[in-house]
Amino acid sequence: MKRKTSQACLKKKYTYNILDNLELDIYIKDNIYEIPLDKLFAMAARKNKKRSFLFVSKVLGKHIPVNPFVPLIAGAALAARYMQIVHNENSKKIKEIINALVEESNINEVCDDMYKNPFKLSEPCIFIGFAETATALGQSMYSYFSNSGAYIHTTRELISNLKSIINFEEEHSHATSHRFYSIDPNILESKNTVILVDDEITTGKTALNIIEAIQKKYPRKKYVVVSLLDWRSDEDIQKFREKEEKLNISIETVSLLSGNIKEKGKISKKNKFNKMDNIDIKINCNIKYINLSEFFKNLITLSSKDSLGYENDSPYLLETGRFGIKEINKEYIESKTKIIGNYLGEMRSGNKTLCLGTGEFIYIPMKIASYMGEGISYHSTTRSPIYPYDKIDYGVKNIFKFESPDDPSIINYIYNIPYRYYDDMYIFFERGIKKERLKSLLEILKKLGIPNIFIVTCSGKIN
Repeated sequence: MKRKTSQACLKKKYTYNILDNLELDIYIKDNIYEIPLDKLFAMAARKNKKRSFLFVSKVLGKHIPVNPFVPLIAGAALAARYMQIVHNENSKKIKEIINALVEESNINEVCDDMYKNPFKLSEPCIFIGFAETATALGQSMYSYFSNSGAYIHTTRELISNLKSIINFEEEHSHATSHRFYSIDPNILESKNTVILVDDEITTGKTALNIIEAIQKKYPRKKYVVVSLLDWRSDEDIQKFREKEEKLNISIETVSLLSGNIKEKGKISKKNKFNKMDNIDIKINCNIKYINLSEFFKNLITLSSKDSLGYENDSPYLLETGRFGIKEINKEYIESKTKIIGNYLGEMRSGNKTLCLGTGEFIYIPMKIASYMGEGISYHSTTRSPIYPYDKIDYGVKNIFKFESPDDPSIINYIYNIPYRYYDDMYIFFERGIKKERLKSLLEILKKLGIPNIFIVTCSGKIN
């Protein structure tokens, strides 16, 4: 991918040749920590009528395999930036946090220190992470505060016998509807500040949609929208000001990097993209099933219904945040994921291990992976369809698609797994699932050249 840099209108300009004739100009307005762009993201072309490109994050642990501590320290960086902008507090720790994010220097120790010595909020807040990409980012940021209030993430799941408190749309997404379930029906009743966490703001419409939905039923005075990247145009920023006036509220924004973007050109449909899911080569691999139910005791006994009408009655984990968690739950999460990480780490057969979260289930597997030893890479499956292409600096080198075990009508994807690179793979599911629903996924996993594959369920088993 060719990238040019120039200075224009006091904004630093970067031009990315993404694929074919598709180009993107990026004008940087604010990069206070001087984080190199290529440490935060790579570019890729995606299959979406509303936006043909994607910022493929290098710090989320979603599409690109990363050290599991990287997404955790990204949450700490957002927490530090939040304290700077919202509370005008400049932490002495910010330099080591950014060094850990960029260079991965002492990253384990910095994460541990931040967890033991979190930022203290003057009053509790309600943190909300957006599904599916930012569920872990939101929880990671939340974990680095004391007096933090509650954390909950939106979901695309349809929960039986529990009413969604609010509903809203993510207009540019391939899966647009968000739901908001909570075991505490009063989670939004307070007047506390709501902190919305996403990996990226492009127009801000999703944030404005949820703000309007909350404000309609649970009015309050203040919202903060937090993201790694903020690409809103001047027109988009003005819409935030208009929403503030209309609803008589305050909306602050926090990001590590902000600027404007301009798309040019398009992708040729004649392009031959890299596909690996149709490779017939398979190696013998050992597939083992692990049930971690004995480790998790805080279960949410609710069932879900997929688009085919199948009802899954395996309990959910409280600790994911899908139904809300509070500060009291943090120590339990820390202790349990450490015990499980040590337990699973003992099963490793080599030095290179891949841990995969699934869909919205990202944070708990990431925390477990962080305790499994050296040589761990982490990312997760996704609904996002992206064009793969094997060239330098391009964000998605290969693609593997399969039917989601949670809902076979939905196609899921795994990206960026080199053939025969890993010794072991652990793929984590929150809940038990039918074995027959794993068939499509297992066919893909057998083509990766990984000798040992562990299918891990945290609540319920494969049956």
